[in-house]
Amino acid sequence: MSLLKSLLRGRPDGLRARLKRSIGGAQAPRAAGGSPGSSSGAAGWAGAPASGEKALHLSPEAPKDVTPPEGYEVVLHKDALKDGKIVEIIIGGTAIAVANADGCFHALANTCPHAGGPLGEGSLEGSSLTCPYHGWVFDVRTGACQTNPGFSVKRYEVVVEQDAVCVKL
Repeated sequence: MSLLKSLLRGRPDGLRARLKRSIGGAQAPRAAGGSPGSSSGAAGWAGAPASGEKALHLSPEAPKDVTPPEGYEVVLHKDALKDGKIVEIIIGGTAIAVANADGCFHALANTCPHAGGPLGEGSLEGSSLTCPYHGWVFDVRTGACQTNPGFSVKRYEVVVEQDAVCVKL
């Protein structure tokens, strides 16, 4: 039953839940040390109304003054995603998972080919990304599935331009 609940509602700490809280104004428990109105990055008040980047706890915000290379889109500030972390981002109507693996940024399609799990809600260890639904493991550098070599996920080119992480869609 929890898998069905997770499929319908998303994970409690996932993108859909955070967006619902920020749009609906639902009060989420605050992280230790946070308080309503405080702006302590990821430890801030999770239920506070916020823009997209703030709702995802991406701080600092994506630079607005950077012109990305032709065909690329600015998705986040290079300091907003710590090493070993992954985040779901919707850019140009496309859901992608952006990972910081060993200081290098990688972008993959956000959907696992096995059961459609949101890869951006998975766990990242080194360059291995594990789908939160059934544990399929992907190499973020290539998109290749390590669990089932016959599968892979689409990989997007990434460049860092000044302080901006840019993805070619």
